[in-house]
Amino acid sequence: MDSQAAAVLPCERVETTTRVFVLGNPDFYLDGLLAVLSRSLDSEVVACVKPGDGCWDTFLSRPADVLLIHRQAVQDAPDGLAHFLQQAPNLKIIVFGHDMSDEFLLKVVRSGAAGYINEKMSGDHLIKAIRTVMDGELWVERRILQRLILRVVELDGIINQAIELIRSVLTKRESEIYRHVLGGLSTKEIAGEMNLSEQSVKLHLSNIFKKFDVSNKQQLILLTFQKVCPVSNVLRLFRIVMDRHQLSSGKPALIRDPLEALSMAGSPQKPE
Repeated sequence: MDSQAAAVLPCERVETTTRVFVLGNPDFYLDGLLAVLSRSLDSEVVACVKPGDGCWDTFLSRPADVLLIHRQAVQDAPDGLAHFLQQAPNLKIIVFGHDMSDEFLLKVVRSGAAGYINEKMSGDHLIKAIRTVMDGELWVERRILQRLILRVVELDGIINQAIELIRSVLTKRESEIYRHVLGGLSTKEIAGEMNLSEQSVKLHLSNIFKKFDVSNKQQLILLTFQKVCPVSNVLRLFRIVMDRHQLSSGKPALIRDPLEALSMAGSPQKPE
């Protein structure tokens, strides 16, 4: 990002204004997105910068709720989206661009992106996407969600394999405590579940920590997910698995396809 290219676009702020930081090289497509945002009453572009050495400082100096980032900037970044999310964990990221393959879309969503804007979507979709991700939802087509479901199902098997391997390292009681830790139980709750004293649970936890070279339960959980489920959108993906169970039982989906209703109204046009 080039800090010299930063430009704050004036806009009347309202109480619910969403601050948008835009990262991408100038072209007609980007101009169209900016034009749409300039007409939005609930979004404000705090900066529009080109990829380059100075962009990070600009990003840090212009706090934003949403990062609208071009696909090429994602591909060129050494750590993808991780750098942005480490600095701003609550940041909502929307990737935009043409010719984004399904595999690329799967990758960016699994890496933490909350949605994407491609050539099939209109300016109206962009505004709806921003509102949707700010509500904590994903702006992702159902065909991509279905593929994510399959990936999560595959991860279920990986986790089970990991637990089987762990049993060769831990004692039977340690394995049971380990499962409770992954289930989010506190030391007191684990003691109650297993009819043990809290001190006994703490002693077992200490042995588990030594075997995994960690110092607390949080590090143990993080280590586990890094090993068997290296996905930033873990909670969202679990919701997708729940969605699969809803659909299989004839119930409505928990996660709707944000484009499904819009597509029935006709083919969307590209951003103006």
